[in-house]
Amino acid sequence: MISLTPRQQDVLRFIIGFQRAKGFSPSFDEIASGLGIKARSQVSRHLDDLEERGAIRRLVQRVRAIEVLAPVAIPRAPDGAPLHFVRIGDAA
Repeated sequence: MISLTPRQQDVLRFIIGFQRAKGFSPSFDEIASGLGIKARSQVSRHLDDLEERGAIRRLVQRVRAIEVLAPVAIPRAPDGAPLHFVRIGDAA
């Protein structure tokens, strides 16, 4: 099991949830917006850290190419259904 910080786990969960919901990886801006991160450089740093720890692999020269290598547990509702990240603006 890969040891990740709570924030790294949040980033990885967001990526996994986004990939499941949309069928492709989120952009830096979508990760920043979804997690309330103010700077794209912080997103880059989190992705670099996740890649160094072996949790993800980014494919060179490909847009939105994040492969999850070490998935984390997705929170589940009491009935067992996976909980998804929903921004307030998307809840309508």
